Amino acid sequence: MRDSGRTPAPAGTTRPSERRMEIAFTAFRELHEHRWGAYAYVHTGDAEAAVHITEAAFDRLCAQWPHALRQPSADSYAWSLLKEHVAGWLARHRRGTALPTAALHCAAHLPEPGRGRGFRLLESRMALYAAIARLPERQCDALVLNLVIGYTVAQVADLLGVERAAARSLIGHAKRMVVAAMSAAPAAPAPSPVPETPATPVPSAASPSSPLSVLSALEVPSEAQHSGRGK
Repeated sequence: MRDSGRTPAPAGTTRPSERRMEIAFTAFRELHEHRWGAYAYVHTGDAEAAVHITEAAFDRLCAQWPHALRQPSADSYAWSLLKEHVAGWLARHRRGTALPTAALHCAAHLPEPGRGRGFRLLESRMALYAAIARLPERQCDALVLNLVIGYTVAQVADLLGVERAAARSLIGHAKRMVVAAMSAAPAAPAPSPVPETPATPVPSAASPSSPLSVLSALEVPSEAQHSGRGK
């Protein structure tokens, strides 16, 4: 972590209080860096851009860390910086979110043991990600953070700056809207390059392509799979 040159900043400090801030910032970055990179990636579809966006967001957060700690929620303040950097990148490149095609990016990077299963779910996941992208921004973020990236409900609440009950409600309502949208979607014609999930008035949990099963397949242990730092 490099010194930003601003005072006070968590990097390069010596006083006990500043040292504590540096330790807190380092711990925060180690907890969130990998997941923030995943969030930037699903919205940009560009691995290199995701790395740069995440680095820029943390550099800015480092410079503003004392200010962040004075906010009602440091997590929410930090999250707003990442969102701003992602939105700025999309605006500069005149792109919308790549979330509807995120399933393709994820499938392309699956390890060999999981690739067969990943491609079997690809069609349904493409419809799922497209449905998530159509949600209101707050619900979209809550569902991406919880189901796609693997944050716990409590962590989602901290990042969004809401109570846990509100975060749980956002996630639950978003799930219901996605399931309803996917269940109502008509079957796509054969030539379509992005086939949609066939309509199923009552999704069956046993069906591998049903909205409920695809949502379930996306649920990942929040600490086991996303605890380390990575690019």
